[in-house]
Amino acid sequence: MTQEKSNKRWWGLAAVCFGLFMALLDVTIVNVALPTIQSDFNTDFSQLEWIVNAYTLIFAVALITVARLGDIFGRKRFFMLGLIVFTIGSLLCALAPGINFLNISRGIQGLGASAMMSLSMAIISTTFFGKERGIAFGVWGGVSGLATAIGPLVGGILVQNFSWQSIFYLNLPIGLIALVMAFLFIKETKDEETSKSIDIIGFLLITAAMFCLVFGLIEVNKSDLGWTSPEIIGLLGGALISFIVFVLVELKIKTPMVNPRIFKNLSYSGACIAAFCLSAGVYALFFYLTIYLQNYLGFSALEAGLRFIAISGFALFLGPISGNLTDKIGSKPVIVTALAILAIADFMMTLVSSTQDQSNWIYLLPAFLVAGVGNGLINPPISTTAVDTVPNRIVGMASGVNNVSRQIGIAFGTAFLGAVLSNQYVNAIQEKISGLNMQGVPDDAKQDIIDGISSAGPIAGSQGLEGAGADKYQSMPGFSQIQDIAQTAFVNSLDQVFVTAGIILSLGAILSFFLIKKSDFVD
Repeated sequence: MTQEKSNKRWWGLAAVCFGLFMALLDVTIVNVALPTIQSDFNTDFSQLEWIVNAYTLIFAVALITVARLGDIFGRKRFFMLGLIVFTIGSLLCALAPGINFLNISRGIQGLGASAMMSLSMAIISTTFFGKERGIAFGVWGGVSGLATAIGPLVGGILVQNFSWQSIFYLNLPIGLIALVMAFLFIKETKDEETSKSIDIIGFLLITAAMFCLVFGLIEVNKSDLGWTSPEIIGLLGGALISFIVFVLVELKIKTPMVNPRIFKNLSYSGACIAAFCLSAGVYALFFYLTIYLQNYLGFSALEAGLRFIAISGFALFLGPISGNLTDKIGSKPVIVTALAILAIADFMMTLVSSTQDQSNWIYLLPAFLVAGVGNGLINPPISTTAVDTVPNRIVGMASGVNNVSRQIGIAFGTAFLGAVLSNQYVNAIQEKISGLNMQGVPDDAKQDIIDGISSAGPIAGSQGLEGAGADKYQSMPGFSQIQDIAQTAFVNSLDQVFVTAGIILSLGAILSFFLIKKSDFVD
C-alpha cells in the first residue's frame, strides 16, 4: 500500500472523529445552558426538558434505520448526509426564536447525529484492518469518551463567555471542515451482497418500538407519572409488542433491516450488553453528578465542567492505548477490566455522604480519577467486538444496533437512577420532617409540607428548595431546618444512585466475561 493511500485513510478517520465528536458532544453540552435558555425564552421546565430529550429521542429512534440505509446505498454518502443535516440543525438551533422551534431543531440535529454515530464505526471497520484497526478504534474510543464527558466544560466556557447560542454555532465550522474532509478522504463502501429494497415494514416497526421505549423512559420520572402509571405501561408495552412483531417479521424476509440472528453470536450480544451497562452506569450518572456540583455545591457551569476533566482527560491518550491492547490480548479482558474499574469508581462515590463535610467535592476526586481510567479504556474494545464478530457487509447494521444499546442505556439509566433517587429522597424527607419539632404547626399542616416538598422532588431539594414553591413555608418555625433536611436527604439519596449504577456495571462485567469468546470473531 502506498504512503499516500495510507495517509488518506488516517485523514478519513479524522473526518469521522470530527462528526463523532459533534454528535456526542451535543448530548451533554446543552445541559449547562438550560438555565440561560429558560430565562431567555421564559419557559417552564417541562418544555425545557425537551431540549435534551428531542435530541436523544430522534437520535435513538433513527440509528438502526440510517445504519442499514448506509449499508445499502453507501456509508460515506449517508455519513456526509448526516453531517449536512446535523450542521443545518445546529444553525437552526442557534437562530431559534422560541422554545418550540429550538426543540424541533434539536430533533433535526439528532437525526443527523444518528447517521454520523452509527456509520462511523462501519467506515472504520471497512477502511482499517489488522493492527491499524485496533489503533483506529482506539482513537474512535478516545474521542467518544472525551466528547461525552467534556460537554459540560465546553458548554460552561461558551455560555459564560459568549451566549447559549454559541454552543450551536460551534458546530458550523467543525461540520464544514468534516464535510470537506469526508468528501476527500473517506472511501465509499456498501453491502453489495443484498438487495437494495428497503424493508418498509421493519422500518415502521423498529421506529415504533424505539419511539415507545425511549419516550416511555423519558416520561417515567415526571411528577404525575411513574413506572406503574397507565401511560408508561402503555408506552413500554407498545415497545415490547412492536419489538416482538419486528423480530418475527425480520426472521421471515430475505433482506431484513436488522437480522435478529446476529444475536446468536454471543460475543456480539456481549458487546451490546457492555455498551448498555456503560451508558446506564456511567454516562447517565453525569446528569446527577452535575446536579450535585451545580445545585448543591453551587459551582458555575464552568467550574463544574472543569471538575469533570478528572473523568474525561484520560480518554484522549488511553483510547489509542486501549485499542492497541485490545489488538494484542483481545477485547474480552479489556472490557471486563474496564467495567470492573468503573463499578469500583461508582462505589467509591458513596464516600461523599459518609463524610461530615458533604459540601466538599474533593471526596469525589479519587472516584473521578478511577472512573477516568475505566472510561478511557472501555470504548475501543466494545466497538471492536461489535464489528469484528460480524461479516464486513453488515457492519453498518451491527454498529447501529450497538449504538442503539448505548442510547437506550442512557435513557434507561437516567430514568431508573432517577426513580431510585426520588424514592430514597421521599422516604428520607418523610422520616426526618415527621420527627421535626415544629411548635405551633399542626400535624395536618406538617403533612402538607412533607407532601409539597416530596412532590417538588430531589432536584429542588438539592438547591435548598429554591423554585419548589416553598416560599409559603418560609415564615413557619423550623424552615431553615427543613431546607437542611432536604439538601441532606438529596446527598444521602445519591448513595443509592451510586450503588445502583455500580451494580449495573458489575453485571455488565460478569455477563461480558461469560459471553465474549475469541472463537466468535471473524478473521
